[in-house]
Amino acid sequence: MSRNKRNVPSAKPNHNIATEQQRDVTIQATQYSGPVPPPEVLQGFEQIVPGAAERILAMAEENGKHQREMEKNALAAASRTVIIGQIFGLIIAILAFTTCIIALYLGSENTAMIIGGVTITGLVAVFVTGRLRKPKNSNSIQ
Repeated sequence: MSRNKRNVPSAKPNHNIATEQQRDVTIQATQYSGPVPPPEVLQGFEQIVPGAAERILAMAEENGKHQREMEKNALAAASRTVIIGQIFGLIIAILAFTTCIIALYLGSENTAMIIGGVTITGLVAVFVTGRLRKPKNSNSIQ
């Protein structure tokens, strides 16, 4: 070997390098909403795991039953809250008016006017603003 040769890459094209290839890729996405998938998907589940479609349907039925029970409980709790608030409001009004009458009987008209006026103003304000206020999450038809 001669010392004058160096390891320099040759200028000849290397035919072993793979040529560029163009590939077309198609991506398909399927989306569905609700607890039960479309029949084609259910059929695919059934082919992979026998009995899967029946289990998925049973799960969807139980989920719907649970959802209805939770909504029923929420409505009952909201109704109880409204009733308790009305009862306490009535008790406060009765006590305030009783105090008003006792103050009048004892001859303190100014005290009776203040207690009665504040009570009536407060009750009217609560009922008016309660009727004007709309729920934030109102899905019901009125």
